Amino acid sequence: MKPASIKKFDLFYLGSVTLGLAGFALNYQTIIDQTNAEMAAQGVDGLGAGIVIAGLLLGLAISLAIWFLISVLRIEFVKWILILLTGWSAFQLVRAFEVATKVDLAMGLASTALTVISIYFLFQSDAKEWFAEKRGGDDRV
Repeated sequence: MKPASIKKFDLFYLGSVTLGLAGFALNYQTIIDQTNAEMAAQGVDGLGAGIVIAGLLLGLAISLAIWFLISVLRIEFVKWILILLTGWSAFQLVRAFEVATKVDLAMGLASTALTVISIYFLFQSDAKEWFAEKRGGDDRV
């Protein structure tokens, strides 16, 4: 059975992913408009929505894969990859302060904060012991 810290990691990390999806949904048209404008400036029209949706699906797949590798397969080093990606996300969020809307920034900050909180739980003693145990049996649940 998963220890409390891993259950909290699941809660906060998946909450962060959900909040990110909600932020995307709230800003969908703005994102599409910006992408179409950038694509038009490069001489390519009409691909904005497809590119944005493909990016969303790729990002979601990566996020869920990271959760699965950490929470289900107990691959501990993936938490370091999560830390690197969270740092990159925070850096991009700081860069977006000049151009993003207040709602977009609030959602981004909240999502990043939830991810940071989830990472904290990966370094608790019960989580470290759980990662150290051999996988198998009913411990995956």
